Amino acid sequence: NVKLQDLIGEIINSYKEISNKNYLIKTEKNKYDPTVKRKSELTYGLRNFIGNASKFSSSLVEVEIESDSKATKIKVCDDGPGFPDDIKKFLGEPYIRSKNPLLNSKSGLGLGTFIGKTLLERMKARVLFGKCPILNGAMVTIEWETKNLHSI
Repeated sequence: NVKLQDLIGEIINSYKEISNKNYLIKTEKNKYDPTVKRKSELTYGLRNFIGNASKFSSSLVEVEIESDSKATKIKVCDDGPGFPDDIKKFLGEPYIRSKNPLLNSKSGLGLGTFIGKTLLERMKARVLFGKCPILNGAMVTIEWETKNLHSI
């Protein structure tokens, strides 16, 4: 078992070793700091979204952890171009590509996002895609009922 905050820290540290990006973990709202089982599905799902933020960011990836006895949220934000308008409604589905040539040089077919989302949803999470209100890039929000984190 591992604290969710520590697992996210481990994932971020692995990207710090191979990237020149800046990473910030915001934990001020992590009141409950849940403990989770160290499962590959959870690690892969989180790693996928943090890795995508790292790949598409200009210089900063921010991961905010919010938790209390009712809900736990992880918000992964970056300062990159954000999700392209032409694929927003398809995010989380496999085999999608934007028509934006600047993004296509970095993006694949959406399989990592599809797999990451599917794995996390099987672990009782809800995965939402949006725009980061502070950094103006992409934002992925992963949320659970806190009680469900103990049973995965």
